[in-house]
Amino acid sequence: MATEFRKALIYCRVSSLRQVREGSGLDSQEHRCRQYAKDNGLEIEKVFPDDGISGGLFERPAMKSMIRYLDDNWQENYVVIFDDLKRFARDVDVHRGLKRELKDRGVKLSCLNYTFDDSPEGEFVETVFAAQNELERKQNRRQVCQKMKARMERGYWCFYPPTGYQFTKTKEHGKLIAPIKSVADILAEGLNAFADDRLLNQVDLQRFLAQSRLLQLLNKKKIHFDFVKRVLTEPVYAGIIEYQPWQIRARKGLHKPIITEEVYFRNQEKLRRPERKPRTTDSLEFPLRRIISCAICGKPMTGSTNRGKSKYYSHYTCNNKDCISIPKNITAALVEDQYVEFLRSIRTEQDVLPLIKEIATRLWQDRVAYLTRNQDAIDEEIKAINNEINEYVVQIPKAKTDIVRDLYESRIEELAAKIKILGKGPENKKIPDFEEALQLMLNFIGTPAESWKKANLEQKILLHKLIFTENPTYSLKTGFGTPNLSVPFYIKEHVEFQIYCMVDSRQKIWNTFMDDVLEWCKVLKVLDAGVI
Repeated sequence: MATEFRKALIYCRVSSLRQVREGSGLDSQEHRCRQYAKDNGLEIEKVFPDDGISGGLFERPAMKSMIRYLDDNWQENYVVIFDDLKRFARDVDVHRGLKRELKDRGVKLSCLNYTFDDSPEGEFVETVFAAQNELERKQNRRQVCQKMKARMERGYWCFYPPTGYQFTKTKEHGKLIAPIKSVADILAEGLNAFADDRLLNQVDLQRFLAQSRLLQLLNKKKIHFDFVKRVLTEPVYAGIIEYQPWQIRARKGLHKPIITEEVYFRNQEKLRRPERKPRTTDSLEFPLRRIISCAICGKPMTGSTNRGKSKYYSHYTCNNKDCISIPKNITAALVEDQYVEFLRSIRTEQDVLPLIKEIATRLWQDRVAYLTRNQDAIDEEIKAINNEINEYVVQIPKAKTDIVRDLYESRIEELAAKIKILGKGPENKKIPDFEEALQLMLNFIGTPAESWKKANLEQKILLHKLIFTENPTYSLKTGFGTPNLSVPFYIKEHVEFQIYCMVDSRQKIWNTFMDDVLEWCKVLKVLDAGVI
């Protein structure tokens, strides 16, 4: 070794964080490099370790630090020592690039198991070794990806866990993600509220998360909008494993979900078809902006204010340039008065409400009785299976051969899996208070106009969404068109005294009505007591 090189720098690298934690890579590399420097009379000035960094990357923290160190000490001549060519780089282009950067700074490279030769033959051999290292890296990556893909196809999440989850080791599954209760509870509450329209939009969810303990738990300063979108679109929270880049279609994961699949898919539908949301520019002057549509072109109508000689005039407007409706601007007060009358026209008459209540209550009692009978039958089946399992457990010690013993154990596992399936029911088996929910519903469908008039802007939009399945149409000449109403507002057409003689279609309508009663209760309870 040339006498002018008396100082040395050590570069070492491992690509796995597990190697860093276990201390099985960096320390051994540094030890061998120090021994090499001692044998060759070199003084080690500094060590630059890259931990958990791929050899296929050019941009590495420790390598960049070493290059800056060389620039700061340009007057010195250094030998850069590394343990193996694989530690230097595992990509041909990266190998050449790093070597050029170091050579340009007057560095002499020294590898413990390879001697650099600048002759044409030496450079050829070096390129072959570099290409071999790159091939091994890509083959390793392919093997890891194949194992990860196989594991994900079996229902395991293999990437970095989403916010609210962490990896845990289990006896049955090995490495499995599990919810971090404090974080997962907040996320679940927000996702459920978004699905139930208690949080109208993503901004509301962002505000909810920011006001919770989530910032403190995650050690964050701010909840960004991108984070909210990731949370809403993450299927892992619903117990679903999916990864499109590897053509892994949605499947049931083996981890514990924090929300139901129903909540997840409702949120996706809501994101695909964004509902009418209040804007910061909205005011009570235009509560119908974008929730009623032009009867001619079908486009949502907007609101605007025009200045007159002595005051401002508010109008609802169809801004579609191709629309032939006349006039384009309609006085806001006129439209809103007609909307209130429109709501009065679709209300359910007071004398029908008691009959609806009676029919719905009886049908609900029938549903509860059916569910109770069904649960009793399931309990009996589970009891019988447990008895069968106990019999096999008794027979296992008496088995004379391993084959028979294995058959008994296999049968026990099958029966245990069957119990697990039978035991899966609603997370909350408590029967909801249908009577309270029904009364809220009846109060609302009996007086929709009065409820709407008392509500603030946000509540008006909520009530409008409960009443109509799509925007009602309006024109000055014809007024409001025939609306598409939600089931509770046309249930009066299906009131029959012979409730047990209903045809299937009518039975489905009543089942939908009862489901809506429970679903709407979540929204109606949120509104001020004076509104409904």
